[in-house]
Amino acid sequence: MTKQEKIVLLILDGWGYREEKDHNAIAQAHTPNYDRLWRDYPHAVLEAAGTSVGLPEGQMGTSEVNHMVIGAGRVVFQDLVKIDQAIKKDNMASNEAIMKALEHVKKQQSCLHLQGLVSSGGVHSHQEHFYALLSLAKRVGVPRVAVHVFTDGRDTPPKSALKYVRELQDFMDKLGLGRIASVTGRYWAMDRDSNLERTEAAFAAITKGEGRKYPSVLQAIEDAYDRQETDEFIKPSVIEMEPGEEGCVSSNDAVIFVNFRSDRAIQLSQKFLESDIANLDYVTMSQYRKEFNCRVAFPPEKVENTLGEVISRAGLRQLRVTETEKFNHLTYFLNCKKMKALEGEDRMMLDSYSDIATHDERPQMRTPDIAREIVQDIKAGTHEVIFANLCNGDMIGHTAKIKAVKKGVETIDQALGQITQAGLTKDYHIIITADHGNAEEVLDQQSGQPMTSHTINPVPFIVVSNKYHNLKKTAGELQDIAPTSLKILGQPQPIEMTGESLVE
Repeated sequence: MTKQEKIVLLILDGWGYREEKDHNAIAQAHTPNYDRLWRDYPHAVLEAAGTSVGLPEGQMGTSEVNHMVIGAGRVVFQDLVKIDQAIKKDNMASNEAIMKALEHVKKQQSCLHLQGLVSSGGVHSHQEHFYALLSLAKRVGVPRVAVHVFTDGRDTPPKSALKYVRELQDFMDKLGLGRIASVTGRYWAMDRDSNLERTEAAFAAITKGEGRKYPSVLQAIEDAYDRQETDEFIKPSVIEMEPGEEGCVSSNDAVIFVNFRSDRAIQLSQKFLESDIANLDYVTMSQYRKEFNCRVAFPPEKVENTLGEVISRAGLRQLRVTETEKFNHLTYFLNCKKMKALEGEDRMMLDSYSDIATHDERPQMRTPDIAREIVQDIKAGTHEVIFANLCNGDMIGHTAKIKAVKKGVETIDQALGQITQAGLTKDYHIIITADHGNAEEVLDQQSGQPMTSHTINPVPFIVVSNKYHNLKKTAGELQDIAPTSLKILGQPQPIEMTGESLVE
């Protein structure tokens, strides 16, 4: 009987490939294990941005998007592209979910509220989508529009909100429709880690007008900067309206949550959907949760025959292990937006530290514990396939504090040494890769500001194995990871997968 091969797929979240050492936390960190593995084992670099992951040319990849591509083994065209195409082809006016919201406020003579991240980051949202919705509202005769701005500073420079807000204000002034009613940093409005006091504060600003009061949004942001609050952390602030105007979400209003990425829109949406605001029409740009009772403007397309599904149907056991910050990515998104665990799929989530404001305060995160769990599982031989996400490079990379990022990178390096040693001893094949870049570039060369966003750099791909000593090519794409994994496991590649195995 043929021996069943076993693999460990390590996704080093935010670990990009960049040869220049300047402002490169990975190159500057002490990484003897990673350096040895890169030197001694077959490796390649994989494209992880733009069209290679179903995004517009030059658009940085995201954890959500790129985990889907890794799991799908093909390019999955993303919501950003679908929405951009709908705007370009003027299909927004025929979008049932959006048009029903506009008709609702026209009938009720109430207010349309647009809420979401206002920036050009393209990770959770895009400012152009606000402009398109405002233009459509004007065209069909919506009486009033209030915009609740969430400021970025994470996928954009830390102090870029004034630029985006000025552009939005200018657009609305020329259009003759729309007022900014509140401004809140994404730290508050877009929490995903059950820090419900943050979500409650954002919700209270939008629905009750609670928070700091300002005569203008520009003054609110400038005052936040004076308090040393960068865009991400701006406390919920309410913009005072003219007499007779109302900026809070009230009965008979409609809300469109403009973010297309789901994970950081769930908690705030849940507050709205569980609220007692009468006759509220609530629309989300994409499906945040299947269970949510609201209309979805751009519902998901099903992706069949994913990496996890092929492994499951083969009767192999698989483990998904990470910490809270990336649990949804390693499960829901790697399974291409399927929430339920597959047959034979075990999940282990270690709680991310919640007693800190940002992860640079404890840059080791839960990586040592995750590594320990993987090593124990390898020694026990419980699962034929282990998927893990080690997220220091991304979560600390978002702070752009190079000293802390280096400590996080060095923690991962120690984990790599432990996991590969245990894996090779038990004849596992360890695939080391990443979803996108971040830690390898912590300064924005153009603005001179800290670079807190992802990058468009490729990511490393290493096959640490007692069996495979060469790769077919030295450059590929994220969609090649699933076919490579299946080849090593001795499983056939589904016809839907367009990626290519990098091992013979």
